[in-house]
Amino acid sequence: MEVNKQGIFTDITFWKLGCNWGSGQPSFYNEIKSRDIVIGHQSNGIYMVGDIVLLGEGHSIKALAKIIDKPIPINSQPALVSALSKFNVGDFGKISYYNVELYEIPQKEIFKYQLQQGIVRVHKEHIKRKATQCWLQNPSYSDKRIMRLTWNSNNWEFPSGHTWCEKNQNNSNIAYENQYGYGHEEWLLNERFRIDGYQYGYIRGVNNLSTDVEVIDQITLYTIREDKQRCLVGNLYNVEIIEGVKGEENKIKDLISNYKSAMLEELKEVNADFEHFRQDQLLPNVKFSWEMAELFQQPIPVDFLDGAEFNRFQAYYLKEELIEPIQKEFEEKSKFKFQAGKALNTGEYTKSTSKKNTKVKRRHGEITDDLYDYLITAGNSENNISVEKTRVGGAILDVVLKEESDTYVLFEIKTSNSALNNIRQAFGQIFEYAFLDAEIKCTKLVIVGPASLQGNDKDYFNRIRELINIKLEYWEYKSSEKNIENKFIIE
Repeated sequence: MEVNKQGIFTDITFWKLGCNWGSGQPSFYNEIKSRDIVIGHQSNGIYMVGDIVLLGEGHSIKALAKIIDKPIPINSQPALVSALSKFNVGDFGKISYYNVELYEIPQKEIFKYQLQQGIVRVHKEHIKRKATQCWLQNPSYSDKRIMRLTWNSNNWEFPSGHTWCEKNQNNSNIAYENQYGYGHEEWLLNERFRIDGYQYGYIRGVNNLSTDVEVIDQITLYTIREDKQRCLVGNLYNVEIIEGVKGEENKIKDLISNYKSAMLEELKEVNADFEHFRQDQLLPNVKFSWEMAELFQQPIPVDFLDGAEFNRFQAYYLKEELIEPIQKEFEEKSKFKFQAGKALNTGEYTKSTSKKNTKVKRRHGEITDDLYDYLITAGNSENNISVEKTRVGGAILDVVLKEESDTYVLFEIKTSNSALNNIRQAFGQIFEYAFLDAEIKCTKLVIVGPASLQGNDKDYFNRIRELINIKLEYWEYKSSEKNIENKFIIE
């Protein structure tokens, strides 16, 4: 539901339905209002889901009805046919009814549309503008948007690096991050910019909003991974637009100034154009309650954000057909969801500089790939192995092995050359994965790393094993071994 500069929904078709089936006939307005339906005749066209129908008595538009379902032949409902027959409605063989979200316009807001035809598409701009304004005042209307964030592998706390080169700079046809190696959104969730429970940050799509928009009820955030996979990031609620609000801008300016040097260092670490950032003025354009935000621990891959429009950084209205699958992802956020298979590009990433782009073999990806091959060689079916596809609590697990009795072995991979560091980094994650969903039954937890478990580290690990009621192992990864069967030493 996009609103243009003229104040009209641009992605909605408007219709007018006169509730008198012919001049001088009684009105069936109250009948269809009580049932939350509208009717349509096949000779006049078919309403589509999302269309808005203006319900009129005579020349007065008394209600707006948003189509929420496909047409249903009216003859399938004899009681409805009987009810409408009392108002001299006929030709039922060509009539369908539609379920709607109905908004009755307040008496003082009722407007005139002087058109005699009973069912007709609305073309007059001033009528569409008035209908748009009325719908936006509907108490049940909620301003829900969906906006894209530039990809970030650090959960939008600090920059993670992008492919860029100097010749791209000042070219508006090229994404900002590919001009300078970073995007302002990459600090969106950084705790530094949290004041009195409100997170201040920048979302590119907000810049394209009408200046009339002051608060958005919900923003669903998504991103596109380097492998082109679209992923959900989370929901923000009651988002305040603070661009141009001097009090808010002044509040955050000093904070940004205090952390400017740290932000420069973060850009240097990912080979971004930190010199550009020295003169670049980062001003957050939104603030939202941190406590109310619903964010996944990691971006969640989804397959329902298809279409070219989802490549763009726009403030799209959230379409009806997306609300249910998005809500389902949040409802299953804490559920263990096994998915066999292997994610793409687990072993490589693009190292981005102003000079060149290089495919680099990730240490984590190297271990993951070899662990997958090791489990296959050990006789496990590929249908029982999940590599970076299974999730729980909004986080994606490194490797999961499904056993015959619907029990699971969880693997957490770490890359430190210190076994103690690998254990320390893995414990919190692997225990959370194993116990967050009460329905999952894990028989074993495995920490995998390139360091050997020796001396005090081994004693420490064994003491922990004695304290817990689930089997815990440490697998040392030997990259130098040629034979896959010898690449992992089990402690």
